[in-house]
Order: sequence, then C-alpha cells, then structure tokens
Amino acid sequence: MSAFALRTATAADADAIATLHTANWRSAYAAILDPAYLAGPVIEDRHAVWRERLTSPAPDMEVVVAENDQGIVGFVSLFHEREPAWGGFVDNLHSAAAVRGQGAGKALLVEAARRTAAREPAKGLYLWVFERNESAVGFYLELGATIAERLVSDWDKAPDEIRFRMHWPKAADLARN
Repeated sequence: MSAFALRTATAADADAIATLHTANWRSAYAAILDPAYLAGPVIEDRHAVWRERLTSPAPDMEVVVAENDQGIVGFVSLFHEREPAWGGFVDNLHSAAAVRGQGAGKALLVEAARRTAAREPAKGLYLWVFERNESAVGFYLELGATIAERLVSDWDKAPDEIRFRMHWPKAADLARN
C-alpha cells in the first residue's frame, strides 16, 4: 500500500490536477467521450478549467489532493451549494492508475463527505457517473451509494450516454468509513 497524505489544493496544484484529470478521462472514458476531444483539446480544456477553479474558486468549492513522494496521486472537488436538496456535489474524484486500489479514492471521497457533514450534519452527498464507467459505479455502490437518478447526457462530448446520480442520503454516514 502506498502512503499518501490529504491536503487542500492550492493554485500551484492546477497543472498536476489537470494532467491527472486528462489521463483518467483518456483511459476511463475512451469509449464514452468524443474521441476527437480526448485526442487533443481535452488537455488544454482541463488545464484552463483547473487554473480558473484554483485561482478564482467558487465560494462553495473545495478541492483536496492526495499526494505521496511522487506528487499528486488523486483529487476530489466538492461544491456545497449546487443542488442543496441533494447535498454536497462531488464534481470530480480521480486517482492515478499507479495507486488505484490502494485507498486514495476512498480516502478522498470520505474526506469530501466529512467536509460536507462538518458544514451541515444531516446533509447528503452526490455525484454523477456514466453508466458505462462500471468500475466507478461499483466502487460507489460498495461505499453505500444508491442510484438515485438515471438521465441521458446532454453534454456534447458524450451525447446520449446514460448518467447515474449516485447518492448518499447522509454524508456523515460515509464520513465514518
């Protein structure tokens, strides 16, 4: 098992987060996202997104990274006020292929749940995942999520793909993992 530490991301982490984000999308979403997008523009897009998010963060956003002696090996981004009735929104959860299965993803998700519950103990937690990302769906189900909603994607990079809203009714329950 690889040792890693969690900390709040800073603007200096934007490029490392974007690089990890791009690598994961290129592998996990190869059959889901537009191949032309994955082959080129995704890298510039992710760098622009993460630079913006970490230099001018939304007031309800938190980003946490997992790092080891190799650098950043995972991250989670959390928004507290996107759809308050559903709870905190995990917009991204990624771990590097080299550490997958070693607990970084779970630790980051549990940290997002902990931060959500700290703000409002009865609040839930949710995220969206593509149905065809079966390993992620299984991971969330193993951690107690339910499939609360099933929608067809209207994102131009993944038209007509099915997305699941994975939901934990009480983030505090997940935070105890």
